[in-house]
Amino acid sequence: MNNQWRGCILVLVSAISFGFLPIFARFAYSYGVKVQELLLIRFLLASIIIGVFLHLTRKARTPSRNQFLILLALGGFGYFLQSYLYFTSLLYIPVSVVALVLYTYPAFVTACSLALGWEKVSISLAISLFAALAGLTLIAKPIFNLAAIGLLMVLGAAITYTGYILVSSRILRELSGEVASFYVMLSASLSFGIASLLTGKLYIAWNLEAWFWVIMISVISTALAATTFFQGLRVIGPSRASILSLTEPITSIIASFIFFKEVLTPIQWVGGLLILSAAIAVTLSKP
Repeated sequence: MNNQWRGCILVLVSAISFGFLPIFARFAYSYGVKVQELLLIRFLLASIIIGVFLHLTRKARTPSRNQFLILLALGGFGYFLQSYLYFTSLLYIPVSVVALVLYTYPAFVTACSLALGWEKVSISLAISLFAALAGLTLIAKPIFNLAAIGLLMVLGAAITYTGYILVSSRILRELSGEVASFYVMLSASLSFGIASLLTGKLYIAWNLEAWFWVIMISVISTALAATTFFQGLRVIGPSRASILSLTEPITSIIASFIFFKEVLTPIQWVGGLLILSAAIAVTLSKP
């Protein structure tokens, strides 16, 4: 197997693993797991696993003081807020809708990059942004009146993730993805731990079934998904990796139909195709 095929397989494994994240979360919720507790254990276990991986592969690096402070802010605030909004939205709206609305973030990243002067305006980018917004409108319209809070939460998660990407891509270029992920997840677990203690909501006396799904989230949909993505990214580059990562929302949509019988309306299918097409166009337009 040549390196290109290996890189593609690694990114696909990552995308599918991330795609099962909302599925595992729904199962965990059904056994009484709460959002804040789930995310605390998720990031704590994942940071331990990635830390062991970095140590065994001798890739562990100590960031500079400024880098450490940035990572602390990215994980302790940015990833903390994004993951909390994302996982809470799953309590209100279908998995398939959550997956598609979240995937508007490439368009938001592009829009912010244009506004900041990091990229030049082009017809293809303008059409992509319009398609993403139109797709978002078509997906949200049928259920907005019924579950506005869920839609607003996942939209907030997409916007928060946009800020996370913009900051990390500009400031943390000298750190490998795995090292950055380790510190981000560790600081996110610290924030969730503090929040749980302050609110008195730290309760993890779960049964075996609940622990199973929480561990699946931590190991498969976080640690494995993150490490395989960065390994594949090094081989095939960001453009191909971004396109293959579209397997993530597709996996979520298929799995939500199989496990929860969730079905998108024809209008929502059109909106979803517009969002995914916009993501592909944005990716292909970048060097």
